[in-house]
Amino acid sequence: MGPKSDAYYTLVKQLKAQGVPIDGVGFQGHLALQYGYPDTLQQNLQRFADLGLDVAITELDIRMYVPADEAKLATQADWYARVTKACLAVRRCVGITIWDYTDKYSWIPAVFQGEGAALPYDENLQPKSAYDAIRDALRDAGRPGRH
Repeated sequence: MGPKSDAYYTLVKQLKAQGVPIDGVGFQGHLALQYGYPDTLQQNLQRFADLGLDVAITELDIRMYVPADEAKLATQADWYARVTKACLAVRRCVGITIWDYTDKYSWIPAVFQGEGAALPYDENLQPKSAYDAIRDALRDAGRPGRH
């Protein structure tokens, strides 16, 4: 949540009040470890959902300065789990789209010099701890007693 998101919230609220048919809003998720986790993500998704909109996380990737190390990969895995849980906690969150699946084909190194390793699979197409974190968050959400 912040100036940009607040402006979109105000815009969408005004458009809906005018009868403009808006069914959903997508949130790009190009995150970077060096900027910190967006702790208000779930709250932000929920406030748009409360307007009667479906919400989705689009273009999710979580980059870092490379080379990656175990600490960075653990933080990345935690963030992937947190994003997944935030979406699962908002009834109208309809999905998460990861912006590719493997570091091998990622757009990030070509755009952000010295950064990469942003996706759940490494350059050798092997799952990283981020993959496990996503899987575990989804598995845990499906357990009895969870919503």
